[in-house]
Amino acid sequence: MRKIGIVAAVVFVASWMFSLFCMHAAGQAGGTVKEENGSVVSGESVLDGYGQTEVERSVSGQTTGWDSNGDSQDSGKTAGWNGNSHSADQGDGEAYSRRIILERYGVRTYLSVEDYLPGVMVCQTGPEMGMEALKCQAVIARTYIYRQMGEREEIQEEELDLDYLGDDTARAGNTLTVHQKEELAKRLEQCRQAAETTAGVVMKYEDRYILPLFHERSAGRTRTGEADYPYLQSVESKWDVVGNDGNKTSQEQQGSELETRTGAGAAKEVAAGVSEVSFSLSEFAQRIKNLSDAPSLDPGRISSEIQIVKRDDAGYVLQIKIGPRTYTGDDVQYALDLPSSCFTIDTRTSGTITVTVKGRGHGYGLSQNGAQAMAEEGWSYSDILNYYYKNISLMTE
Repeated sequence: MRKIGIVAAVVFVASWMFSLFCMHAAGQAGGTVKEENGSVVSGESVLDGYGQTEVERSVSGQTTGWDSNGDSQDSGKTAGWNGNSHSADQGDGEAYSRRIILERYGVRTYLSVEDYLPGVMVCQTGPEMGMEALKCQAVIARTYIYRQMGEREEIQEEELDLDYLGDDTARAGNTLTVHQKEELAKRLEQCRQAAETTAGVVMKYEDRYILPLFHERSAGRTRTGEADYPYLQSVESKWDVVGNDGNKTSQEQQGSELETRTGAGAAKEVAAGVSEVSFSLSEFAQRIKNLSDAPSLDPGRISSEIQIVKRDDAGYVLQIKIGPRTYTGDDVQYALDLPSSCFTIDTRTSGTITVTVKGRGHGYGLSQNGAQAMAEEGWSYSDILNYYYKNISLMTE
């Protein structure tokens, strides 16, 4: 069966060379799951890293993150090492014993988790990510897959609900330049190396696979999860938000700089990690209608109809009152199509509402931007993971 996995991997890598596009794990051309990283609801698309799937609903009552199913945890076969270590034993081949079942054109194929990972990772990462950051992503993806598998040795690809770069997208490669194909091949090889170097390494908390949420960029701090996720603690991610003067913005400055949309239109980034989105009064009122049981707003009175009620310790909006009703920050984020729920709303300019947003994605767990910056400063992948996920153990299975 190992030979089958190798042959299948070769076939897939050959097809990967022809495309920069991701297909849904189920092999369907149209459906994806959204994110960051990656993030929305199952069936929508998002690439900020499990940025917005059903998972975060279990973390904070909202939609973003990895799916939290797979509570059955495999606590055996862990010849591991403490999470504070800087290297891992490569194991005895058990990393290749778990398999993904792929269905393509009525043909069933088996790939080991290790052979499957590069096609997932290339959809979750950008070309700027270096090797240590890619190693983090390999461990994150592997941990998620193992969590979903529980004690099983095999899992259907569609159960993972992951974006995957595979053979159904080969036809799109005709539009790529030679340079783009070369860059894709390079990225895939880097992802393969990162997965191979960390083969079998997963994150556990109290002998259970963690829910390894991640996002593209935090608002300067990551967010704290609920009691069921004690490893998701708020930590400073100073690399994520930089002011116009080049200095890191403080917590008090959150929401003061960001990306601008006018009408349905284009966005403008005003500082790294910060954007402004501008709406006319009538457009804002129209967007609010996307909310469940949305109130009818008089554009002339909008400024007195909006109040942010509660934020979490990282500055993300938890509750916002619009008219007589109260919504979550995520509700408004999706209604207004904002990059995150860390936002402020300015109604002082006549005829315009300006929403200032910090970060991109749900803000839980690892920040991909922060991880890359830390790697450039010399942090190892294990140190980075232990920074963003608290009191975990990195184990080789």
